[in-house]
Order: sequence, then structure tokens, then C-alpha cells
Amino acid sequence: MFKLPVFDYLLLKLAARCNLNCTYCYWFRDKSVYEKPKVLTAEAEAALIEKLEGHIRLHGLTTFSVLFHGGEPLLFGKRRMVQLADSLRRVESETGCRIDLSITTNGVLLDDEWGAVLRYFQISPTLSLDGTREINDSRRVDHVGHGTYDRILAGLDILRRHGIEPGVLAVCRPSDDPSELVTHFVQDLGLKHFDVLVPDATHDDRPKTIAPYYKRLFDIWYDGHAGRGVDVRYVHAILKGVLGGNSHLESIGYGPIQTCAMMTDGALEPLDVLRIAGYQTTRTEVSILTHTFQDVTADPLWRRAFEQASNLCDTCKSCEYRLACGGGFLPHRWSTERGYDNPSVYCDDSKDIFGHVWQRVAPAIRVTTDQQRLPLDQAAAEVAASA
Repeated sequence: MFKLPVFDYLLLKLAARCNLNCTYCYWFRDKSVYEKPKVLTAEAEAALIEKLEGHIRLHGLTTFSVLFHGGEPLLFGKRRMVQLADSLRRVESETGCRIDLSITTNGVLLDDEWGAVLRYFQISPTLSLDGTREINDSRRVDHVGHGTYDRILAGLDILRRHGIEPGVLAVCRPSDDPSELVTHFVQDLGLKHFDVLVPDATHDDRPKTIAPYYKRLFDIWYDGHAGRGVDVRYVHAILKGVLGGNSHLESIGYGPIQTCAMMTDGALEPLDVLRIAGYQTTRTEVSILTHTFQDVTADPLWRRAFEQASNLCDTCKSCEYRLACGGGFLPHRWSTERGYDNPSVYCDDSKDIFGHVWQRVAPAIRVTTDQQRLPLDQAAAEVAASA
């Protein structure tokens, strides 16, 4: 049903280890990550640069995005980062293809030298921070159990001194009132763009209900912040979905999972979060050392993830939110008994959240003629601003 993608985005694992021990991390649920090199090997890095340049030229790409990820990607080191980023900028210059670089980091290793590197090479950072000191330090701890809040905020200050305004990622703690997080982020930290991710879980887990949290989060954003330029990505994406548009998130909306992830040894795999299903559940037979990026689309495991994301189970096929929800985030559909042939483990919560959002925004919707149709982002902004 969906065409195989020509990759214009790469999730690049610079490190397979982490300097933190967060209580909810999906990465180490698959113990095979300990079998990977601690950081990206020199051989895999050289092959990446060579294959990327060929990929861009072969497919005539004008843009390509690389997200540096981990583990903790700053464990890669400054010297190696400068070398890699310089090589990527050389590919950009020689091919004429704009290469957007970004990094997701826990921030505790940031210093002024890192700030200078990120700014010089135009690498856009996103920091992981779960909220106030109490919320964050109950979950985002180092390997001796110490909280990380103060170190993350020091990293935020360093980035801002270098003229960089990062995005921020939090993970929902379902028992909380999200107003505390939003107040802290918006009023105390002056953030305009952040996200609150759903905790990763499968049907083999027993996750707590998330509906009360996200319904409250949507109301806080919709009633008090949406019209003031504050973007909370997850609830904004839900709004786009109920308005009939594309959320542009892998976790929301109907469509295939098209991610190509490269491990520290050069292995090419599907979306890394799928490893919450267990040992080697993302392992393919494809490597950048011996293959091209496009070769991974022929791997049975990668194809399974690509196809299953849009191959909805019977429960989802009959749901009124099937297009807006898309069956839920693919990793959250896994069970040992049925594989991905399930609705999301958060199915009931999702229906509750989507229904709540629809009830809130429906009175603000106005019908226009085709000639007056607004782009979805503008329409969503106007609906939110009219609240």
C-alpha cells in the first residue's frame, strides 16, 4: 500500500552506552546493545560518509537529516564529533544537499567546548529533562543514584550562552498533575517548544493509565498556552490528527515506520524503540560496511516493521480514530503471543484522549470553501488561538 522510502533521515547511534541510569529507558531493555561497540567505530564512520555521499547523488536528494543519538551521544567525544561533523559538512558542500544535524542528549556532559562545537557545526540539540527537580531526580539518575536536575540545567545555561535554544523532551509520569511540569518549563525555564512522551511499554507490561494526564495536559496547553506561541508537540500532534491531518510523528497517525537506524558497529536497523520487545528484536543482516542505506528495505525484519505499522488489527480497523491514531505507536502494539497484531497497549487511553480533544475543539471548527482552505498547521493554530 505504501511505497518503500528513499531515506532522507538517519538515526545515528554515536554511543551504545549511557552515563545515566534512567528508570524507564527503552534502550537497555534489549541486552544486545551491550554487545555493540561502546561508540561508533572508525570503520563504520568512514563507510557512513562514503555511502551517504553516494546515496545523495544517486537519488538526487536536496535535503537529508541526521539525528545523533545513543545511549548518550556526547560519550562519542569532542574530537570524534568534530571529525564526523566536518565530514558531513563536506558532503553537504560537495553534493549541494542541505544536511540538517541534530542531537538528543541528557545534557550532563555539556560544557563551553561542547557549546562551541554544536554552534559551529549547526547541530541542533534537544535536552532530556522530566520536569521539576523532584520529578526529574526521581527517575533521571546516574549510576550511583544521584539526581541530574542541576547538571541538566547547567547544560541548558551553557547552550543559551552560546546562542542555542534547545528543544526539551520529558517522559510522562502518569500520576502527576502536568500543570506543575508546564508551569516549570514555561514560566521558570522560559521554554517555548517541548514534548512530553508516552512511557514506552508493550502488552507484556502493565503500564499505568495515561488518559487523565494527557487530557489535562491538552487542556492546559489549549486553554492557556497554544495562542501564546508555546508548542507541546505530542498534544499538538493529536490536535492535527483529529482535524484530519498528518501529525508528522511516528507515534501518532496512520502510516508506515520508515526510520533507518545505524548502530555503533554500522548495522542498519528499523526504529530503535522496537527493541523494547526484547533481545535482538531489531537485528537485521544489513550493515553500512557491506551495504547501502536502501538495502535495509529488503531485510525481512525491517520490512516487517515498515508493513506492520500500517497493517492494523481488527480492533483498530473498526475504530473511529483509526486514521488519527494509526493503531498507536508500533512498539506499544507488541505482545509475545501475537507480535504486532494488537492495538496499542494504551488503546483505551488513546480513545479517551482523542475523544476529549475532539470534544474540546469541535465548537471552534469552521467550514470553508476549497478556495479558502487553510494549511493544516495554520488551521490548527487558529483553532487553538480561538480557545
